[in-house]
Amino acid sequence: MPMRRHINWGGAMLALPLCMLLLVCGPATPTAAYPAAVRQPSAGAAPRTSILVTTSADTVDGNTSSLDALAAQPGADGAIALREALLATNAMTTSAPLTIGFNLPSGDQGYQNGVWVIRLGASPLPTLARGNLTIDGSTQPGGTAAAPTIALDGYDVYAAAGFSNGFTITSAHNSIRALTLMNFYDDAILLDGPEAAFNQISGCFLGTSASGGAPAAASYFGVEIRGGAHDNLVGGDSAADRNLIGALEHSGILVAGASTQRNSIANNWIGVGQGGQAALPNKVAGVMVSGASATQIGAASQGNLISGNATGIYLDGAVGTTIAANLIGMAADGKTPLGNASGGIFAVNGTRGTQIGGASPALRNVISGNGTPASPFGQGIYLSDASTAGNLIVGNYIGTNASGTGPAGNYRQGILIAGGAQNNQIGDSAPSAANVVAYNGLGGIRIDAPTNRVLGNLIGVAADGQAQLGNQANGVRVGGDGNTIGPNNVIAFNQHSGLLLLGNGTTVLSNTIEQNGRSGLCIAGSRTTIDRNQIAQNGGGAGPWPECGIHGGVVVSDTTETLITNNQITANTAAGVTVFRGRSNRILANSISDNQSSGILLVNGGNDNVSPPQISGVAESSISGRSCASCRVEVFTDTHDEGRDFVGATIAGSDGGFQLALNPNAIREPHLTATQTDSLGNTSPFAPAVDAVAPAPLPTRPPDATWDVFVPIVLR
Repeated sequence: MPMRRHINWGGAMLALPLCMLLLVCGPATPTAAYPAAVRQPSAGAAPRTSILVTTSADTVDGNTSSLDALAAQPGADGAIALREALLATNAMTTSAPLTIGFNLPSGDQGYQNGVWVIRLGASPLPTLARGNLTIDGSTQPGGTAAAPTIALDGYDVYAAAGFSNGFTITSAHNSIRALTLMNFYDDAILLDGPEAAFNQISGCFLGTSASGGAPAAASYFGVEIRGGAHDNLVGGDSAADRNLIGALEHSGILVAGASTQRNSIANNWIGVGQGGQAALPNKVAGVMVSGASATQIGAASQGNLISGNATGIYLDGAVGTTIAANLIGMAADGKTPLGNASGGIFAVNGTRGTQIGGASPALRNVISGNGTPASPFGQGIYLSDASTAGNLIVGNYIGTNASGTGPAGNYRQGILIAGGAQNNQIGDSAPSAANVVAYNGLGGIRIDAPTNRVLGNLIGVAADGQAQLGNQANGVRVGGDGNTIGPNNVIAFNQHSGLLLLGNGTTVLSNTIEQNGRSGLCIAGSRTTIDRNQIAQNGGGAGPWPECGIHGGVVVSDTTETLITNNQITANTAAGVTVFRGRSNRILANSISDNQSSGILLVNGGNDNVSPPQISGVAESSISGRSCASCRVEVFTDTHDEGRDFVGATIAGSDGGFQLALNPNAIREPHLTATQTDSLGNTSPFAPAVDAVAPAPLPTRPPDATWDVFVPIVLR
């Protein structure tokens, strides 16, 4: 078999010199004249609209001027070949729907173990140019449900590059059902041009052998949709419409071209063999969308199984793609990893407007088990390039099994956004839009690009919100600038930090960050804002780690201008907040308590080693002392020596003296402490705790005395 492939799969093809003699390009239609009475139906009779193929031979010796003519004059062999039937349907002038069925005898020369193999000659089959034609292999008697019983073998088909296809469709409302198409140089099925619309391909084996295994010679694409073809369906509403698409030299399905739009891929198995438990890889991608718009890959109750390929889904400059309800990287049982070697979903080169998943369980993708040690990628989802923007990832299980409760991690990150991809969103505000991103090998989410957002997800936690499925590095790692994490992510149980923040200008807002191994947050980028988060019980894991090896709740490492405000930071191993080198890091109005070593710890010159203020006077209604000149002093109460409850703040005088009026109702703990923040934004540790002053005892009420109504002040 000559080794020839497309030079450029997405655009023009290079045509090579092929048939040196017309005779080797396929049989010619006989020119012998038929009687007029045979060529035409009798007067008043409706033209025939269906015909049965009765031989596997690829011979044209009948009258193909119409279906009636072919049925009356099938030629010297007395049988009707598929090529003859196609020529006859193309010649029909009626607009009625036409059907080609099959009724090959068991003694046919192409019969092999329950399958009738039609081995084509050198010429491709006639193009389906008329439209409204159904070719239905399920009509063959004696077939089984295990595989199509009619197979087209294109091993000998050899035409100009891009035309050695099984079926080429340039018309509308055609249906190809229950056929195997194997060993074609180019495409098993090509839909080409703006007139190729509203076609359906269902129940076929494309690229595989007749038994659903690897073919003798791989086709290039299983289905290629290009040139403005639109509103076509590969698959269908039910499992009966499932196409098995595997062992392709390039991709299972290619949808290409800016004018190609609104094509759907539903209920297929792509990259796996029969049973859905073993790989039958497509060498580049299960599904590739190149420049096309509004492609639908899966839908509620119509998801595809896309596993075992080099890449599951590859979006190259695609616009408005929807990817929903698919199983990507897992076997059909939803439990066994059957990964796409390079990753689950790639969205690159200006891909925009993609929605992966949806805010409904029926739209959830399971994207797990992808990647291998040999691949430089291996993410569940990968977004890259500066013009890749405006993509939404919601409601998926990424790194778990199909139930969301067991581990099936992607080899590297669950989601990686890199190469400048911007303004993309992971998760959404509705609880049903949460992605579960868990148990992935190099962390849950990594963002090495600007201005993306992560909100409302479970990261390191199973779908039940409880079971521990920590990612095996950081929950979220941010290397790009201007990203936002929150609100309402739960980031827990990850083996390294809940968040590792290396980029500048990151905002972390209103998340729950708990029980991560190294720290809740490790901050190395400048101008980071940590606001209104719950940060608890972090730092209990064992090291060592290559980045940010300090344990605790929040670690600020060698950076500047961090703002940590309005957070609850409690019960973390080591300090609640550690500032390691760096300066101008403000720690304001937080609730910090019950951390193992201290509330705020400055290390190696962190925050210029600014000292805490001195508390010199405490009364029931005020606290006073001395700090640095014109510094902000914040006062707290605590059970011990940290700052559980923020009481209030004041600005010290030019001499450093400060006094803050106290509302006795705000004194809820037995101790008072304070921090100071200087004019450069350096916040100190907590001052040594002092006892709060209890309010004066209430007078005892004498018997029968009359008292005015009063409100007691209770110290808790």
